[in-house]
Amino acid sequence: MSTDPQPVAENGQSLTQAERTAISDKAMIDAAIELILEHGTDKTTLQAIGEKAGYSRGLATYRFGSKAGLYDEVCKSISRDWLGYLKEGVGDKVGIDAMCTALDSFFQFVSDSPRDARVLQILYCGAASPRSEYRQTSINIHRRQQDDVADWVRAGMKTGEIRKNADPRSIAAHYIAYISGMTYLWLIDPKSVDFRKANEDMKEHLQLSLENRTAT
Repeated sequence: MSTDPQPVAENGQSLTQAERTAISDKAMIDAAIELILEHGTDKTTLQAIGEKAGYSRGLATYRFGSKAGLYDEVCKSISRDWLGYLKEGVGDKVGIDAMCTALDSFFQFVSDSPRDARVLQILYCGAASPRSEYRQTSINIHRRQQDDVADWVRAGMKTGEIRKNADPRSIAAHYIAYISGMTYLWLIDPKSVDFRKANEDMKEHLQLSLENRTAT
C-alpha cells in the first residue's frame, strides 16, 4: 500500500492522477537540486531524493527509471525556466539587439536562480562524460541555443545590420561558449569576475565585430 501523501486542491476536491504526478515530479526535481548542491551527483541517490521530497523510497526510481533519467528531467526543467526569461526579454528582436538582450536575460536568470544555474552547470559538466546517460539532453539544449543565435544573425544580415560575410554558425558557437564559460567562472568563483561588466564588454564586442559598417 502506498504511503505517499495524497494532496488535494484548494477547493478540497481530490486531484487527478496527472495533477498528483506533476506535483510529485516537481517535488523530486526540487529535492534533486538541493541534494546535488549538498552532495554532488555521485553521492545523490534516488532513495534520498524520494525521501527528501516526502514520498516513498521507490517512487523516484519508478517515475524516472534511473538517477540519470531524473538528472535528464532536471536539465530540461531548469532549461525551460531559462527559456521563459529569454522569450520575455528578446521577444521579436533579431540581430545584434537580440544577442545583447539575451545576455541581459541570462544574467537576470542566473541572478534570480543561482542554485538552478549552478546545478545546470554541474550536470552539463557531467554530460561531457562519454558514459553519461543524459549526454544527449545537453547536446540538444546547446544545439537549440546555437540555432537560435544563428537565426538572429541571419535575420540581422537580411536587415543589413550585420555584415554580409558573417558566419552565423561560427558566431553562434562563440556566443554560446562565452555564456557557458562566464557562467562557469562566475558560479565557481564569483569574486573573480564581474559578470555584469563582462556582459557589457561582450555587447561592445558584438557591435564592433558584427556591425555592417558599409550600410548607409
